[in-house]
Amino acid sequence: MELEGKIALVTGAGRGMGKAIALTFAREGADVAANDVNFDAAEATASEVRALGPRAMAITADVSNQEEVNQMVVRILQEWGGIDILVNNAGIGYARMVEDLTESEWHHVIGVNLDGPFFCSKAVIETMKNRGGGRIINIASLAAKVMSIGSCAAYTASKSGLTGFTRHLAFELGPYKINVNAICPGFTLTPKVNASPERIRSIMSQMPLKDVCRPEDIADAALFLASNKSRMITGSAIDVDAGEFVVSQGWEGYVKRRKEAFENAEPAH
Repeated sequence: MELEGKIALVTGAGRGMGKAIALTFAREGADVAANDVNFDAAEATASEVRALGPRAMAITADVSNQEEVNQMVVRILQEWGGIDILVNNAGIGYARMVEDLTESEWHHVIGVNLDGPFFCSKAVIETMKNRGGGRIINIASLAAKVMSIGSCAAYTASKSGLTGFTRHLAFELGPYKINVNAICPGFTLTPKVNASPERIRSIMSQMPLKDVCRPEDIADAALFLASNKSRMITGSAIDVDAGEFVVSQGWEGYVKRRKEAFENAEPAH
C-alpha cells in the first residue's frame, strides 16, 4: 500500500473531493483525521475510513480561524503523534458579480480558501520537520489559471493566491523533504453541483476527453502527490480537468459557459 503507516489530515472531508481523498488515502493504509465545519459529515467520513481498517478521527474546525486550526493539529499530535500528509481541501465560493459581492462574502471566501491553507500548513510544519519530511497538497482550481466559471472574483483571487503560496512554501520547505503541490480541478461532479443531465452532457461534449471529473479523479491525483512516486515533484500545480484548460483557450466559448453557469447558479470547484 502506498501510504501505510502515514497520518493524514484532510480538511473539508465531509463530502465531495475531501471525502473521496480521505477514503482513497485510507484504502492505501493511511490513518485519516477528517476535518469539516459540519461534525456529522466529518464523522460519517471517519466511520467509512474505520470500516476500511485504518484509524480515523472526526474534527470540527473552521480553517479560517487560526486558533481552531492550532487546536485541531494539537489534538492529532496528542492522540496520534504526528502528521505526514496535509490536504488543504476546504473551500467555498459564491455565484456573484463583483458589484454584488459584499465585503463579508469577499473576506469569507479569502478566509477559507487562502487563510485556511496558510494556517493549516503553518501548524503542521514543525511535526513534518521532526518526522523527516511530509506532503502538503493544496486543492486549488482551474480558476487559478483562468477564472472561475461558476463563482466569484474572490474565488478566482483566492485560488490564484493559493498556487502562488504553493510555489513559495515549496521553496521554503524543500530542504526538509516536505513536498508542497497543488491540484487544479476543472468542472467536477461533486454534491454541490446542481446541473441537469442535459447540461452535464453538454459540458462533456466540450471537453477533449468527452467526460468530466468525479471526486475520485481528484483523489487519485492527491494519492500520487502524497506517495513516494512524486518525491521529485514540488511547487507544481497539476490540472485534473478532462482537458478543460485546453478548451478555455477558446475564450469566447469559455465566457459563454460562465454566463450559463451564472444563470444556473452553479458553485465552482
